[in-house]
Amino acid sequence: MSRSSETSFPTLTTISISFSQLQDKNADLSFKIEEGFGPNGLGILSVTDVPGYSSLRRNLLHLAPRLANLPKEVKEDLEDPHSRYNFGWSHGKEKLESGKPDILKGSFYANPILDTPTTEASLIQRYPSYCRSNIWPRNALPELEVAFKALGKLIFDIGLMLAYHCDQYVSKGMKIHKDEGLESILHRSRCHKGRLLYYFPSQQGVPDGNSLSSWCGWHTDHGSLTGLTCSMFTRDGVEIACPDSAAGLYIRTRNNQIVKVVYGKDDIAYQIGETTEILSGGYLCATPHCVQAPKGEESSGIERSTFALFMQPDWDEKLNFPEEVHIHKELIPSNAALTFGEYSEMLLDKYYHQKQ
Repeated sequence: MSRSSETSFPTLTTISISFSQLQDKNADLSFKIEEGFGPNGLGILSVTDVPGYSSLRRNLLHLAPRLANLPKEVKEDLEDPHSRYNFGWSHGKEKLESGKPDILKGSFYANPILDTPTTEASLIQRYPSYCRSNIWPRNALPELEVAFKALGKLIFDIGLMLAYHCDQYVSKGMKIHKDEGLESILHRSRCHKGRLLYYFPSQQGVPDGNSLSSWCGWHTDHGSLTGLTCSMFTRDGVEIACPDSAAGLYIRTRNNQIVKVVYGKDDIAYQIGETTEILSGGYLCATPHCVQAPKGEESSGIERSTFALFMQPDWDEKLNFPEEVHIHKELIPSNAALTFGEYSEMLLDKYYHQKQ
């Protein structure tokens, strides 16, 4: 495999499960779940052969450049500062690892399952990033709402099927109380969040382009389960293959090794978040990851579009933490029962200082 980066990392293909296997509730997928999500896994696995997925992915990702290139005043109407830009359009509001504003990418956030998660004013005020309503460009780009909801709902439904098998695996090692498994928690949640990402074409290469995390900084997902599409690369609106084999998703393994991870264009990848690692007593594990931008002359003018669905517990969901907690243990009293909303607020206060 050609490498354009000076330092070469091993490339691994995700453990995969076919849609037909996932559909079978009697199938024992514990070995695959453990290989992908267990203590020695990469914290990621992919689902193959999902009916209808390929066209839904293409439909939405092709809309990302059109959304990003809408007139400035139209995009400003799609911004929601009250949600900390966690609904609607966001560009230049997030910071890179260097502390500079991230102007390389634009994001569009929405809940693909519920347009209005709640009408209760006190909740909207307390948890604005979960409880506010979706904002759609219904006049400027009406196709976006349909495509976003269709893909988001499919990734959610497949995620629930995967969560069922995760519960089957975890229950072999620890007792899961009725309605406290991952599938139940995600099924009743009102605060799942989809994020359509568009990386603007760079004429002079990406700033910090030599950094492994040049497109997305090192982080571990905070929620339960994240569904990911494979990225779509375009130049002047035409879909192309990524020109740099070293670009893409990198994961830091449990033994501190960095590996590049790949999965098929028509596969849905799922990553475990920290909340699931905590609630599963470490049977399911989250891993830090980042995204490297393509480098070299051939990468000039390249656009990248992708979509992620962050599946997370409801803000009111009581999280019954196990006695032994290895992540954020300084925040969680032993045998604590916090709601996901309270837990998220604690994390924000401690690590992000964004509470206003």
